Amino acid sequence: MKTVRITGIPTDSFEPCVLAIGNFDGVHRGHRQIIEEARTIAVQKGVKLAVMTFDPHPRQVLGAGVNYDHQLTPLPIKLELFAELGVEISYVVHFDREFAALPAEQFVDQFLCGLHAVTIVVGFDYRFGAGGRADAGALREMCGLHATNVHIVPAVNLYGEKISSSVIREKLLTGEVKLAAELLGRPFQLLGQVVSGEGRGKLLGFPTANLEPLHKYVLPRTGVYVVRGQAMDTSEQWNGLMNVGYKPTFHEEERHLTLEAHFFDLSDDLYRRMIKIEFLDFLRSEKKFNSAGELVNQIRTDIMEAKRRLSY
Repeated sequence: MKTVRITGIPTDSFEPCVLAIGNFDGVHRGHRQIIEEARTIAVQKGVKLAVMTFDPHPRQVLGAGVNYDHQLTPLPIKLELFAELGVEISYVVHFDREFAALPAEQFVDQFLCGLHAVTIVVGFDYRFGAGGRADAGALREMCGLHATNVHIVPAVNLYGEKISSSVIREKLLTGEVKLAAELLGRPFQLLGQVVSGEGRGKLLGFPTANLEPLHKYVLPRTGVYVVRGQAMDTSEQWNGLMNVGYKPTFHEEERHLTLEAHFFDLSDDLYRRMIKIEFLDFLRSEKKFNSAGELVNQIRTDIMEAKRRLSY
């Protein structure tokens, strides 16, 4: 897949394509529907499938919403997912206040037309132009003046609710990782490097891998989760537990958030290795125990329950 970064009004020569437009944070089931329909049209027309996304997140630039400097799928991961979906060209548009202020007509006339899209595919709730005042219907009218078709994809719903990045963020922030996985179409995952920790897990009999995320991810609420780990340098996978939290049993004051994973039946040292974590289920909230022994007993209980849920 070719990645093209665009800043300002495009001036280069671009090849014909079917263009799917969106921020696509999460590349969830609704996003995938947009890209899959664009791919079908691209095959029919015999042109390449392209996606336009934005970096940084528009809400981060405009200050609309909380924590939008953290992503469900940071850009490098998003691009990998696009490639898996058969996208041949990814246009990454630099989003700043100047770009956000472009009138809708100028965005279509000077920006979209320059990308040589024979068909544009967007979701039903797509908005664009200064202040987001123009909608998908307006895009169809404006593009029609340039003989460019616009295909509008209806909402993809689950349990009567529209699948959206905002809803997935909400589910993660309440620990509902199983429901987030249903909305995403895959388990929520993050990529990171194993770094040195306090070594307390090993002393307790449950060695842990302390993960430093590689990107700024939206993280699930504090608590203990059933997870699957995968080494990025081999095909190894391990089931286990991950604690997302502050380790209140050993620290009176709140310190920085840590991600600690204990993998079952694994004795290898993972220090400095890159691993991917998939969140499979929420087990319990983080809590302060009265002693290390009480914590050890709880960890044993957690492992038994995790293995039960994983059908060991």
